[in-house]
Amino acid sequence: MSNNKSLMYGLLVGGLVGSMATLLSAPSSGRDLRGQIRFNRQRLEETVNQLKSEGVSLKDQVVQTAKESAGVIKEVSADLQNSIKQWQMEIEPHKNDLQKEIEEIELKIKQLEQALEEK
Repeated sequence: MSNNKSLMYGLLVGGLVGSMATLLSAPSSGRDLRGQIRFNRQRLEETVNQLKSEGVSLKDQVVQTAKESAGVIKEVSADLQNSIKQWQMEIEPHKNDLQKEIEEIELKIKQLEQALEEK
């Protein structure tokens, strides 16, 4: 939002500086100059109104995209949680088997250590 304000301030200051430069270096009469100033002011107002309208439209698009993204993120999160639960259930039997094998290996290592100590 501050970028839009900066842009609007820049356009306004640029318009004023341009107007002043035109006044100081104008080779035309006062009446022509006033007509040009009115025309340039109208163009500046149109530009500012168009920028304002486009800014509102952009804000609405960002809000809509954020709402849609929130829904998608919730769906993906739910799917991911289900996948993790399913994976945990699938590996549980293998996990138990691996724990049993590790316990057996540890027991055999202890038996080997005892046998080596006895020799």
